[in-house]
Amino acid sequence: MKRIIYSIYTNKLDEHMSANDYKRSQFEKYKSQIIESQKHYANICKADYNLFQTDITDYDKVQFKKILLLEELSNDYDEILYFDFDVVPQTNKIFFDEFDLNNICAHSLNRVLVEKVIRKKLVRDDFDKMNMFIKTCCKCAMLLHDDISGNEYIMNTGVLGANKKAISNLKFSERMNVMSKKFNQAVEDNLYPEEINKWWMPNNEVYMSYLLERYNIPHTNIGMQWNFMLDGYSPKPSSAAHVLHHIRKEFELSFA
Repeated sequence: MKRIIYSIYTNKLDEHMSANDYKRSQFEKYKSQIIESQKHYANICKADYNLFQTDITDYDKVQFKKILLLEELSNDYDEILYFDFDVVPQTNKIFFDEFDLNNICAHSLNRVLVEKVIRKKLVRDDFDKMNMFIKTCCKCAMLLHDDISGNEYIMNTGVLGANKKAISNLKFSERMNVMSKKFNQAVEDNLYPEEINKWWMPNNEVYMSYLLERYNIPHTNIGMQWNFMLDGYSPKPSSAAHVLHHIRKEFELSFA
């Protein structure tokens, strides 16, 4: 059984809210420690490790590239686990043994519920294109063009596991044109108010979540323990988390 854990990194991204000067400097400062932490976990899992370098400078295209690499690696490996380069594992538990990789394995979130309960209203003036609620609305709008009422979950692809079979079922690259067409239809039809749909953009998490629902592809929600996102909702690390996902790039929380 051949396994690999991989990530992707470049320090030459165009300006993006997820690649501002602070975040670039944090990656450069902690790059070697991040690599060692991911390599160490790969050794625990008896898996190969590869950090892919890319010349792509568009942030969103890099996010699609990481999914396409999943397909490429399935030609040589039986089981594959992807980590965003801001992911730091802190466990001896072996991901490959914890989940059935015949399913696409990732953490799915319900940010719709969060917006309803915490924000008190659905239309706000402080959204942005990376907001998970915005992505959920986009996915649901795409599904409506297939006469499917989408659920309130959106996948975060910061930690993503699967085997050959699951990746083959996904057919991500093969279905890219179909997904882009559905996205354009959703934008043109204005199914959501402008305050929401003005932020929509082709996005790997939107497309992945759309695929899973549209084609009833088996998938498993790995839960927040395996993708504990350190963001405005959960700013402090948890000792119960197996994997820390440093959305705000405060890597000193892991490497103090």
